[in-house]
Amino acid sequence: MAPAGAIVNRDFHRQLVGFMVALSQYFRDLLIGEVIRGGPLLEQRPFGSIGTVQRIGLDLRYALDRSTYGNILALTMETGHFLKTVLQLLDAPDIKKSFDANTKWDVIEAVSNRYLGGIAEPSQRAKMAESARRILQFVADNDFKTAVDPILFQSEARPMGPHAEAWVAAYRMTPEGRAFSGVTPTLRNVLGIRDAARVAA
Repeated sequence: MAPAGAIVNRDFHRQLVGFMVALSQYFRDLLIGEVIRGGPLLEQRPFGSIGTVQRIGLDLRYALDRSTYGNILALTMETGHFLKTVLQLLDAPDIKKSFDANTKWDVIEAVSNRYLGGIAEPSQRAKMAESARRILQFVADNDFKTAVDPILFQSEARPMGPHAEAWVAAYRMTPEGRAFSGVTPTLRNVLGIRDAARVAA
């Protein structure tokens, strides 16, 4: 439960999914542009638009900063310390012996199956966690200036493209992600673009 007066970012998941699909769509558009023009160097102009990526990225960055009161770095370090401590505890010889486990990951699997109703997609969750960590670090380090050179933005964001695609692919295989309607419909929904047929109806 959040303390009184706390700012809770209830839109974090929607913003994160929106940023992932926007970044995925951006690099898909760039790839299409390279195929249409016959190569990435022709005219030196990107085909994809960075406006959507910048808008959603800026919203996500602002919301994270606001809900953590500007202490996101400290919170990240504390969370990392807590996680490291928990993993060390699970790797203790007596804990592993109690669950007849060889590694801390075996302990997690045993506890999940015995007390938590089964283990939840460890492979997908691990990939989502790793990719999201890198994406959020990119968001935190980027000020998303409107006047940025598109070629410069493309070169800075390119390493994040595969992580966004990997996150979306893993997300589709989780229970909440099975209702994922696809990159384009999800992006339209995040941006508030309603389907014309539904509006007419």
